[in-house]
Amino acid sequence: MTLAQGVDVATGVVLVTAGVTTWTRARHSRTGSLLVLAGVAWLAGDVVPALALAHRGPLVHALLTFPTGRTRSRPVIVVIAAAYVDGLVPAVARQPWTTIALMSAVLGVAAWRWSVASGVERRALLVPLLGAAAVGALLTLAAIGRLTGADTDTLASWAYDAAIVLTAGALAVTLVSGRSVRAAATGLVVDLADSQEPRALRDLLSRTVGDPALVIAYRVDQEWVDEAGQPVRLPLAEETEQRVVTFVEDGGTPVAALVHDPAALRDSTLAHSVGAAVRLVLANVRLQTEDAARMRDVVASRRRLVEAGDEQRRRLREQLRVGAEQTLADVSRELAAIAASRQGRAGADIGELVEELDAASDDLTRFAQGVHPKALTEHGLPEALGDLAAQAAVPVRVDVPPGRFPTPQEAAVYFVCSEAMANVAKYANASGVSIEVARDGPRLVVRVADDGRGGADPAGGSGLRGLMDRVEALGGRLTIRSPVGAGTLLQAELPVASEVS
Repeated sequence: MTLAQGVDVATGVVLVTAGVTTWTRARHSRTGSLLVLAGVAWLAGDVVPALALAHRGPLVHALLTFPTGRTRSRPVIVVIAAAYVDGLVPAVARQPWTTIALMSAVLGVAAWRWSVASGVERRALLVPLLGAAAVGALLTLAAIGRLTGADTDTLASWAYDAAIVLTAGALAVTLVSGRSVRAAATGLVVDLADSQEPRALRDLLSRTVGDPALVIAYRVDQEWVDEAGQPVRLPLAEETEQRVVTFVEDGGTPVAALVHDPAALRDSTLAHSVGAAVRLVLANVRLQTEDAARMRDVVASRRRLVEAGDEQRRRLREQLRVGAEQTLADVSRELAAIAASRQGRAGADIGELVEELDAASDDLTRFAQGVHPKALTEHGLPEALGDLAAQAAVPVRVDVPPGRFPTPQEAAVYFVCSEAMANVAKYANASGVSIEVARDGPRLVVRVADDGRGGADPAGGSGLRGLMDRVEALGGRLTIRSPVGAGTLLQAELPVASEVS
């Protein structure tokens, strides 16, 4: 056996040894099994020439997924797959440009992972970044030598063996010694100083344990909620093959729960540190999540109040229509018949009484229309806004899409337009108004614009403030632009879950 062959075999043995040691002593990581596979492929290449470069796949896999040995990033998966293909197809692997392209991609992804990381994660990714740089530089040097005819193979081969040994050793020592775990454990608390927000805590823990899908649930009253205060259903026992639940306790009482990959907290040191980190900021985080949950309840309560108010208005409108309005109409017809049968002064007096009764009935009808328009209930926005425009003292252009929307949103749009038209009549001195209603993705948008004097102040009247409360209670937003002398634009945006046909 020549010296070169001996060094080659020794390199494969180092790879296997480093992999086995890591595999048995750092079970939370899959890096050990990848190093073993790389070492076996390396030694197999000495026996089967077609496998001489097969070690590239698992080696790149280990470098680009360190320290967990797992990834869900599509760019990383693509580069790893390319490395396996390159190593198993010698005709491809021995093409200089293919090697240069692959190594550039490997180094680029390793550098990208390091650059987007922060805190403890960035420190952990420095070892594979340096390993990728060394391996990539030497393979690129050999490829350039083949392109230019320079004799770089010998130098690159010896240096490549050394780089593989050093890289495998560094990865193994980092994992087996627990340095990366201890760094994560100690650095996690330091990084939490700037991560008191619930979402920031989740993101930091996710990066630390290498599980991008990690979820933190907090116990608020008798309910589990996420950082936004939304209810969370913890996985059941039969659902935990892919996800497990780790409870964080305070005084023996569960106060938080981590839903994560089974391997993410397999290391007990890291698991204890994550639990301590959650407890450290739990008081602040729970206050925020409790506030978010209560705010969600307040928003839901406001929405229910608006919807209940609209329903009461609709019922009142219906009661007036079938009750007082109908009674007045019946009395008016009977009095008109009596007036027609009488002669002289008595008939005239009864006729005047009929006219007053009809005027009162008209006033009651207009009042009922303001309470809740019949056209809105029966036909929707197009007809209701058309009736509103017909009653205006100035020309009004109405553009409303056909079809129906959810009842609360339709009522909100109608009363926005009604209040805007009332303000135009009282203050604007406008010559024209436009009403535009449109569906914009998940939102229903209404714009009411006039060419009047402008200067409208939302703080100056209860009508606009009431509209803002109504729109915001439905999760929407009301904005007013009214520069003096340039007219007024009132715009409301309302979330619409689904259109009603």
